[in-house]
Amino acid sequence: MMKLIQRIYHGKWRMAVVSFLFLSILSLDGIMFPYFLGRFTDVLTAGEYDSVSSLLMLWFIIWLILVSSQFAFSYFFGKLRRDINIDLKDMVFKRSYDEGNSGVFSSKYISMITADIKQIEKDFIDNSMTFIYCILQSLVTLVFLLVLNWQVGLVFVAFGFLPALIPKFTSKWLKKGTEEWQKENHSYIRQLEDGLNARSLVKRYDAVPFIFKELYRALSKEQSSYFTMNIRQSASSYLVSALYVVSAMASLVFGAWMVIQGNITIGVMITIYMAADRVTSPLISLANIYNNMAGSEPLLRKVLDSCPSTAPTLPPVYTNQSDYLVHLEDVSVGYDKNHPVLENLNFKIRKGDKILIEGPSGSGKSTLLKTILNEQNPLSGSLKYGKNLKGKLTDTFAVVEQQPFVFYNTLRYNLVLGKSVPDEKLYAVLKKVGLDSLADETGLDTEIGSGRQLSGGELKRLEVARAMLNEKDILIVDEALSGLDSSNADRLNQLIIDYPGTVINIEHRLTREISSRFNKTLKLGEYK
Repeated sequence: MMKLIQRIYHGKWRMAVVSFLFLSILSLDGIMFPYFLGRFTDVLTAGEYDSVSSLLMLWFIIWLILVSSQFAFSYFFGKLRRDINIDLKDMVFKRSYDEGNSGVFSSKYISMITADIKQIEKDFIDNSMTFIYCILQSLVTLVFLLVLNWQVGLVFVAFGFLPALIPKFTSKWLKKGTEEWQKENHSYIRQLEDGLNARSLVKRYDAVPFIFKELYRALSKEQSSYFTMNIRQSASSYLVSALYVVSAMASLVFGAWMVIQGNITIGVMITIYMAADRVTSPLISLANIYNNMAGSEPLLRKVLDSCPSTAPTLPPVYTNQSDYLVHLEDVSVGYDKNHPVLENLNFKIRKGDKILIEGPSGSGKSTLLKTILNEQNPLSGSLKYGKNLKGKLTDTFAVVEQQPFVFYNTLRYNLVLGKSVPDEKLYAVLKKVGLDSLADETGLDTEIGSGRQLSGGELKRLEVARAMLNEKDILIVDEALSGLDSSNADRLNQLIIDYPGTVINIEHRLTREISSRFNKTLKLGEYK
């Protein structure tokens, strides 16, 4: 666990030390309040009224220092917690962009960034300081008690630990009650779901009374086990409270006897009684705090070490050939070597090619697309990239998805994606792709998604505009014409054909006229 603490506090030790210093001052609360209350009692009992004002003033100042230390600790530890949260959330988000992680569902990362890290903050980060505080307060107060009167102090501390024995003896009993309720609750929920989902069937076969009776029986058993679980918890709490009363009264009886014997004053007895509680209570709490930290350890390790990832693809293979951009030689694609989706694919993609890959649903078009993009390894065969593409493949390919992604931001933001591009160039590109109505300053500042809703065809034109602005060598189009009427499909396809680079267009079915615009056609049905 210490290694995990070192990792999350790495680079933040200065803030952690400052938080610790104020925490150390706060731990003196175990001494100050009991001492001043006991001293105040002795002063009043002895009739030393002249000392009351100075004692109260000193008590007020020290109390104010403790309260101020509480605020200072909250401030500095709050900043420390903020920095840890920023680092963890930023790390998870950046790791989602690592090679091999693009296929992981976004919901997993969102869950980690929002729910998991919040749970880590509560159960691990906050408790790490609470753990230190409990140890500090117990040790400091124990030393104070031993100096004040070690015999009486140890007796009070020993009595204070008695209530902590109850959970040791009742834990298995409580656990059994909880497990029994969970079992009955699971059974009831299962029968409840069946009863709700099968309403038509039950009524059709006149089994309504039977189902009512069965569900009522399951509900009764669930509620009975729930009552038993709660009454066991209440009984355990009652025993703790009862033993606490017994131990407290035993401590007070012993303290009163010591006062009567003249060994201590009333004020000292009050001081020891209150200080002993500040020794035992934090130590009793340590077990629960440690368990919470240990319970969140797997969650923290998941965030730090094992963000979800898919199997990484192999590095792309480049050759010195310059007569092609991509070469597939006897390539088989799919997810299972024994059952490939496509086999023995052989074709070259050259600069300026306009290639149509055509095939019905389930023929492997999307799988082939991922393989060409090097997002998935071929099952067999050779996939090579020409020397003209050396570098990051992401610098080479642009993809028009079936459902292009847009940020909930302005059109300008969606086009430039952080790059510096003159507005005039944006206007020209928008006009080229047929988005003339947005080719002005007002159009660029239009909120997309939350404001202006683009049609399917407009979204695909926006994707082509992105590719043109970034001067991508190869434009891959994934069924861009699906869902469009013949007129819009014809215009969008002509725009794609006119793209100043290589085009790979994957479609389910096209008209003969549109198909004739491509210089190469690959029918995937031939490879089935």
